Amino acid sequence: MKPEIEQQLVQMKSLPSVPGVALRIVELSQQPEVDALEIVEVLSRDPALTVKVLAAANSPAFAHRRKAANLREAVLALGIEATLTLSLGFTLLHSLQSGPGRLDCSAFWRRAVVCGAAAQCIGIREGRLNSEELLLAGMLQDLGMLVFDAMEPRAYGRLAGEAGNHEALRLAEIGCFGVDHAELGSWLMERWNLPDYLRQAAAGSHEPERSTAGCGGDTEACPELELMRVVALSSRMADVWVTEDPEAATVQAAALAHRYFGWEQALFGEVLEMVTTAVKQLIKVYEVDIQGGDELNRISEQAREVLTLRSLNMIHEAAQVQRRSQELEAQNSILKQQAERDPLTELHNRRHLAERLQHAFERAGRARELLAVALIDLDHFKSVNDEFGHQAGDAVLYGVAKILRSSVRKQDILARYGGEEFLIALPGLGELAVRGVLERLRQAIADHPHDMGGTLQRRHVTASIGYALYDPNNATAAAHFSSIEALIRGADEALYRAKSSGRNRVEQEHPS
Repeated sequence: MKPEIEQQLVQMKSLPSVPGVALRIVELSQQPEVDALEIVEVLSRDPALTVKVLAAANSPAFAHRRKAANLREAVLALGIEATLTLSLGFTLLHSLQSGPGRLDCSAFWRRAVVCGAAAQCIGIREGRLNSEELLLAGMLQDLGMLVFDAMEPRAYGRLAGEAGNHEALRLAEIGCFGVDHAELGSWLMERWNLPDYLRQAAAGSHEPERSTAGCGGDTEACPELELMRVVALSSRMADVWVTEDPEAATVQAAALAHRYFGWEQALFGEVLEMVTTAVKQLIKVYEVDIQGGDELNRISEQAREVLTLRSLNMIHEAAQVQRRSQELEAQNSILKQQAERDPLTELHNRRHLAERLQHAFERAGRARELLAVALIDLDHFKSVNDEFGHQAGDAVLYGVAKILRSSVRKQDILARYGGEEFLIALPGLGELAVRGVLERLRQAIADHPHDMGGTLQRRHVTASIGYALYDPNNATAAAHFSSIEALIRGADEALYRAKSSGRNRVEQEHPS
């Protein structure tokens, strides 16, 4: 990992943290000898976790001869290793969540459960690996996506929403950030001191051979390679159920299964059936909402039809074409981001702004609702560059952009307008609410200390804000601000007044 990325991670306050119960579970799993009573004592501190372990012990997914009536019986029925593995999965799944308007955490965990079921079924079919460990390794392989979500919440949420599939998202991550979620997840697991097999599985979840380059594809010389291959295939198989193009996902997964394990189409189809059954059982255990059983069966049957109609050669050729298509899609996504985004602040740039503002203006007219446009200009910004240098000035611009980005709604429009000036459009708010939002932004900017190159060199900056309101229900205002250009000019005139009246203030341009 690049040193600058690791430094950013280490300094992050919003980095996902592992719960105390999970830490204790990890400690127990690493002890050479641990008895069932110790596990019962730890798990019993968390009533919700106790219920889930009991449910797992009595579920068809972990079938046993007799029902467990209490936690001790559940631990004995499942076994110590399986109990610890399942408990860690339960704890992380229900504690690691995303913020609003960011990564779709429900979709993330739905995919995680399908990946876990697929990894478990692949391991059972190959008959060489611990199925409970594979379940957890499959579920947690994409943990790095939550790290991205904490690092770059809005940029990453947007990137994830635009990516056509999971592999296209990974390629876009590398293009935009210089690292993928597999590497970030492995780093986080090492920081949390999670078991080595989980870290290895995450690191190699997309490119196992690259992660074990020294062993030349020999699983005898590199036992972790088999684990990585199982987890990588589980990710491709999960795409069959959770992407919008299950046929393409089936082709990719079947080609990878043949490459890693020599499976022919018929065998791959049988494992798909196993995964379908396992998913139905696990969604009840983990309380995750996925399509109903009929829909899971329909997708599985459709995938098997694809395998029946295509020869193995056709599958390999189609997989190659789709791989190239994914790479192109990722490149296009990166180019689109670069064209629309200001590279310093990561906000929309001025070139991309005009069309969005015009649409917002027209929508406000149709909906008969207010639209506010505000210009925000940093006060005495030249003195920051003169005194501390342009690098410090760039840091201030990035910091202010981060404040603004964290304060706007999903429907708001935010852009770097030029130099030290930002534009924000607020649709659908009342006049008092607009004033309140802008005053809050002004105060947040003024309160934030910026690092100018050392702990003793911290400086506050202020901002002047001018805004104008388009009100289609007010004939005078509608006539005065009859276009988005007129509204921006009004905001600019109000900004000039805020500057000339002492700065660090909010001024409104009223229609004459």
